[in-house]
Amino acid sequence: MNMVSQDSARANRVLGALPMVDYLPMVSQLEAVQLQPGQILEEPGAPASHVHFPISCAITLVSATRDGEMSELALIGREGLVGLPALLGAPSSAVQAVVLRPGLSYRLPAAAFVQVLQRSAAMQTLALRHVQSLMVQMAQGVVCSLHHSVLQRLSTWLLFHHTVTDSDQVRATHETIAHMLGVRRESITQAAGQLQSAGCISTSRGRIHIHDAQGLRSHVCECYALVEQDHRLLWQLPQQDEGSAPLGMGPWSHADVERAADHEEDSGDGPASGRYADIYDFAPVGLLSVDAQGRLMETNMAAAIQLGISRSQCHLYRFVDFLQPESRQAFEQFHREVLSGKCRRHCELGLLPGAHRPAAVVRLDATVDENGEENRMVMVDVTESHRQMAQLLHAHGRDGVASADVPSPDGMPWWGSGAGPAATAPARMPSF
Repeated sequence: MNMVSQDSARANRVLGALPMVDYLPMVSQLEAVQLQPGQILEEPGAPASHVHFPISCAITLVSATRDGEMSELALIGREGLVGLPALLGAPSSAVQAVVLRPGLSYRLPAAAFVQVLQRSAAMQTLALRHVQSLMVQMAQGVVCSLHHSVLQRLSTWLLFHHTVTDSDQVRATHETIAHMLGVRRESITQAAGQLQSAGCISTSRGRIHIHDAQGLRSHVCECYALVEQDHRLLWQLPQQDEGSAPLGMGPWSHADVERAADHEEDSGDGPASGRYADIYDFAPVGLLSVDAQGRLMETNMAAAIQLGISRSQCHLYRFVDFLQPESRQAFEQFHREVLSGKCRRHCELGLLPGAHRPAAVVRLDATVDENGEENRMVMVDVTESHRQMAQLLHAHGRDGVASADVPSPDGMPWWGSGAGPAATAPARMPSF
């Protein structure tokens, strides 16, 4: 593989949560591939040659009858992996794995993946979490097909696809979706017409465009919420290793703070009020809000300390004032994409040194507020993670890793001219 970076292969949730000491020995065997729609990765009765870790693609697991009828069992995006035979020690696959949405994936030879499983307890845990998520998805799919309407099932399928892929566009015909859900094409067309009339979606040739994901939620059955809840609980299990990346946004996010604030408003001036205010003020990660022009609106104490400013004076600064010159253009692009409201985003940027701290690398996870006017960010210092990666790369003598994507031994990336430290990308995990 020509290049592996934290914002490439580790954008996959499984690889992103893997400790560096387990991840780096895999780097030389990972291969970046562009998957095409309809491409078959696994066939029933055939052994799996590779294990795939999706990044921007989506893979569906389907079961087909001899007369050509099929049903979708599960949909896998960047939160998981494809290659159950290698994971479970099975000689062959029992299902067909088909690329539904084209895009980037990283693959590892099945034999190499088995070796990783044998030496890495972390990979075993992460892989089993994925199996658990597939079991829940499949089980709930059975219940859904027996008890819920086509409109509910289509809404659930579209919203799940939207969540898994971080995309507002689904590349699938009505006929394909009908096959996946095991219903008549006419039923899908009718249900899609209802959703289009409600302003949730629009359709074009071979594509469905999602305009109102929240509106879709009003049409789904309880199956979506149950699968979503299971995924959220599954992937918020605590990490044991310092070298591993956070799962999603971890236990502290702006969403958590917003939920606490809503609860505080509902509860009035009771004893809980101060407690929920403390959640924001004393969270162990930086929390900050930036307006459409890039000016700081509010910070918690951790963010103020990271930036080296007083909270009361944060409105005097633009966030780019604290960034290294090489990172400013990347942040401006990142900021525009967040405000577009299409999906939660993340990037890694360099902070200028302050009066009482050296230069640092921070990870930003961001989402837009409900009015589309405010960029709400979680800021985590990942300098030490970069330092560890550089040291381990050096120790392992890894070649073929682009200097622009690999941190130097002093903890800072080797940023080249004209390129930011990390390209912005959809949030690592769907909001599960």
